[in-house]
Amino acid sequence: MNKNQNINCNESLDLTSYKIGRMEIKKFNRLVTGGKDTLNIHTDDEVAQKAGLPKAVATGRHPVCFIAEEMSKFFGKGFIENGNLDVKFIKPIFPGDTISIEFEINSRAEPEKFIFDVSIKNQNGEIVTKGVASAIKTK
Repeated sequence: MNKNQNINCNESLDLTSYKIGRMEIKKFNRLVTGGKDTLNIHTDDEVAQKAGLPKAVATGRHPVCFIAEEMSKFFGKGFIENGNLDVKFIKPIFPGDTISIEFEINSRAEPEKFIFDVSIKNQNGEIVTKGVASAIKTK
């Protein structure tokens, strides 16, 4: 997203991609465990397999943080103070995946309030997370 970009209805914002590695997943996990490394479905393939997963998966915070980061880059305080996210996790995100975030304007509730349909797709084009994000465009 480009902060200087003018947003019009029926437009989308720039596509952003992230590579998800095991180290990034472990860093996110430490935020929940008080800085400790633990063995769970997010950090250990064996634990994940015992839970019925093919291998370790990224936490739900991972894609939510990426969406929030992009919205914050573009809208700044307009997202931080007045923004909203409502997402659903459709498929797991695995170590080694590359995810792409797409924002498409859904509507403008007010002249300066933007509502976006958000989708995150993996490298195979499968939707892994989708939802709605909104923010106020500040001057």
